[in-house]
Amino acid sequence: MKKLVKVLFFICVPVFLAAQEQVEKIEIIGNERVSRETILYYLQSREGGYFSDELLQKDFRILWSTGFFSNLRIEKEDGAAGKIVKIIVEENPVIRTITYKTGKKVKEDDIVNKLKEKDKYILPYSYYSAAKVQKVKETITDLLLEKGLYAAKVEVEASRKGKNEVEVLFKVDEGPKIRVGEVAFAGSPKLPQGILREAMKSNQSHGVVSWVLGKDVYKENKLTEDLTLIKQKLQEYGYMEATVGEPKIEQITRKTIFFKKQPMMKIHIPVNAGYLYLVGDVTIEGSKAIAPQYLRSLIKLKKGDIYSTKVREKSVESIGELYRNGGYLYVQVMPVESLDPKNKRVNVAFNIYEGEVAYLHRLEFRGNTYTKDKVIRREMLLREGDRFSLALFKDSILRIKQLGLVDLEKEPDVKPNPEDPTKIDASINVKELQRNNIQFSAGYSGYEGMFVALSYSTVNFLGAGENLEITAQYGKRIKNYVFGFSEPYFLDYPITLGFNIYDRFFILPYLYDRKGRGADLIVGARLRGYVRGNLTYSYENVEISPSSYQDDEYLGYYSPYSYSYGYPYYGGYGYGKYAVSALIPTVYRSTVDSPLTPTRGRMVLVSMKYAGGFLGGEVNFVKPHVELTSWFPITRNQSFGLHFDYSFIRAFGGSDIPFWERFYMGGERDIRGYDIYSIGPRTEQGSLIGGEKSVLFNAEYVLQVGGPLYLILFYDRGNCYIKSQPISFRNMYSSAGLEARIFVPALRVPFRLIFAYNNRRIYEGDSNFNFRFAIGTTF
Repeated sequence: MKKLVKVLFFICVPVFLAAQEQVEKIEIIGNERVSRETILYYLQSREGGYFSDELLQKDFRILWSTGFFSNLRIEKEDGAAGKIVKIIVEENPVIRTITYKTGKKVKEDDIVNKLKEKDKYILPYSYYSAAKVQKVKETITDLLLEKGLYAAKVEVEASRKGKNEVEVLFKVDEGPKIRVGEVAFAGSPKLPQGILREAMKSNQSHGVVSWVLGKDVYKENKLTEDLTLIKQKLQEYGYMEATVGEPKIEQITRKTIFFKKQPMMKIHIPVNAGYLYLVGDVTIEGSKAIAPQYLRSLIKLKKGDIYSTKVREKSVESIGELYRNGGYLYVQVMPVESLDPKNKRVNVAFNIYEGEVAYLHRLEFRGNTYTKDKVIRREMLLREGDRFSLALFKDSILRIKQLGLVDLEKEPDVKPNPEDPTKIDASINVKELQRNNIQFSAGYSGYEGMFVALSYSTVNFLGAGENLEITAQYGKRIKNYVFGFSEPYFLDYPITLGFNIYDRFFILPYLYDRKGRGADLIVGARLRGYVRGNLTYSYENVEISPSSYQDDEYLGYYSPYSYSYGYPYYGGYGYGKYAVSALIPTVYRSTVDSPLTPTRGRMVLVSMKYAGGFLGGEVNFVKPHVELTSWFPITRNQSFGLHFDYSFIRAFGGSDIPFWERFYMGGERDIRGYDIYSIGPRTEQGSLIGGEKSVLFNAEYVLQVGGPLYLILFYDRGNCYIKSQPISFRNMYSSAGLEARIFVPALRVPFRLIFAYNNRRIYEGDSNFNFRFAIGTTF
């Protein structure tokens, strides 16, 4: 029987194949740009191959999907030795140019980026397709809706140019933005409506703050997200069974913040908060490496308190962070909630899957062509083979940035080894900052006046992070010559050793002239983590003389040594030469991410200048100083900074306070709206005598406009006092205003234009408004 089947198979198959028609020829008609070879490449039918209607249908679908053709037809006819297949095409034109005509609110870059994000971007000299153009139009429309431009229209114009070419124009008519006039909650929300409104990411009621942040624009496509956020907010306050219904939209007319009537949307949102739930039993399961009792201390849910999903998530984050800092990078913390409707309790179990400990397998630096690898590597708190602590790794990255030698090119590439996930390979891509800075400059500063300067400085002298500075500055109120050098890792130990030799002459307008020649010897070390300590010994020969910068109009009001009032307010120190021998210990901790453009971090500094005593010299005093700085990121290009500074001076050993060590304020380094050294205690006749203590507060809101340009809203407040005067917030000078700051990378300093309003006027005829040009930063 099997033999009979085989015989029949070998007889019938050749007969069947002989009866199958072949494709004798494939003709292509109408193609101009698309070559015959290209069309044949997409076909499964072949000349000399077997003919099939099903195969032709498949060929049709494939050719049409290429987008090459606006019209396509496949015909067949009998030939002498088989079927002749005719493919008749009409080609789509080629897009010569694509133009987006936009308004002010949505730019061409916004459209292009959105199209690329959605994979709908059409390249010039690609084939025109009405379907593709329609998808582009829909994507642009969605973008306009995201911006709250519900009245916007998008029109497409396709103009034939030349031989089978087309120019495509997308015309965007933005129309007015539709704003949210009011958000009202109906039903039983139980929480204050203001709290629920704040939960909404978009579609907030029109007001000054929401207008500035762009959150008062009606966005229908964001309503679902806002409703989810409202429900989450209710659950944060313990309403675990809260429901949020479908909103109702109503058009109203109300005044804008500019007192102009305008159509707006009113959103009615039904809310039923339900019952309030309290914390029930809290358990921890699966923890082996860390004691459950300690983990329980990280969970801020206490039995009987109002249950909060926000506190739950913070607890999950705290536990996960603790594990990851210990090397358990793959830890998973999963809270499982169980509602007890009868007792209105939430029982929650924190299930922990610890995973295996991860170790740093390979650490690589890329992009440092001049800076030696060890200079960057020694800032790392992790070594190959150590447990991969996420906290130590982040701290190490910040230490690298604080060097001032390199910056991160991109985020570090941290990934597990393909062969062993417990081994972590880290690659840190850096870009070297400008190493050498040779300047010949001229300019004006409130402190130095008109000046010219020639300087050479490098923050990476021999590739190991050494600092070298040579400066010669000559100006109307300054002559400054400095030679300095410091080695951050002396003999490869984490000890900084350096020195400065200087010859300086300063004119403090209407106060005094100060000449100083001396040297500083500096020793420093990292004490722990971000805490560093420096010890500076300074020896200087100081010569004080009457101010060569005088103005008869202000002489009696400004100068502490005017001939009419003399210097008796300064005790035994008059004009002359003095030797000052001083020791300055400093301890500080800084996590500020950048010295010139900070966005986050804190700095705490405590120092004291001790002069005279066992050190010798001709003056005896102590001068403590405390400084605090905090920076908070608001958005990607906005940050907020706070700064506090307090100092005082006391003489000892029967000595008096040297008047050149007293405190004066005013100028771009402290209260930027006032003239330099114009603020301080005065005599009854108005003479400025300098303070024995000073307090300063600064606040800045920084907006990076683009490139090197920053706009800064600032507020400065402070004063200097004599010993018997109490520090009073009311007895302070303040300055508020707007500052434009331009950073010049080659100079490593910013140029500043300051527009300020001062709360007090120092002299008759002064204006409360002031404008000044400056360089540097305030803090």
